[in-house]
Amino acid sequence: MKDDSKRLLSLIETAFDGVELGNGVSVHETIVIDHYGDSEERQIARRTDEKADWRRLVFDPELSEIHGVGGLTFYDAEGLRFHLPAYLSLAVLWASSRLRGSFNSDIFYSLLYQLTSLNDYQLERFAILNEQQRMCVKEVLLYLHAYILFDFETYESDIDRAIADYWSNPPTDHSE
Repeated sequence: MKDDSKRLLSLIETAFDGVELGNGVSVHETIVIDHYGDSEERQIARRTDEKADWRRLVFDPELSEIHGVGGLTFYDAEGLRFHLPAYLSLAVLWASSRLRGSFNSDIFYSLLYQLTSLNDYQLERFAILNEQQRMCVKEVLLYLHAYILFDFETYESDIDRAIADYWSNPPTDHSE
């Protein structure tokens, strides 16, 4: 399992290398959006957020604390692409027991929900991911399914369906 987690962390690193936030929604902006804040509030919220290197977010305690209000649901496509590798890395580390007890499992549930709920909103956000990034997500889902499913049995069929229906064969008409 340790070798698998190292392989996946390397895969995430490679697949999302060089991804920056750009004009995407930042982590603290998600809270403002959830509270129906205006553009000025959003700009203030994003000032201190990481925008250049998603790796800095992996061990940022605030990333795993923002859920329930704000968080994964409120990222636009660019914001999701920037933050997703940090969340995937946290999930792999958590599953390999390196972060159990220090990682909020609500983030894990939220991540699984986002990656397995294949509604139009999610598919629109996933369309920004290139093939390498989509295959990376698939590999992480397979890992989570194999190693920690006993904790998340309710997601078993959702993970299987998402892997078979989207992550293994994503539409090819989306931009890379």
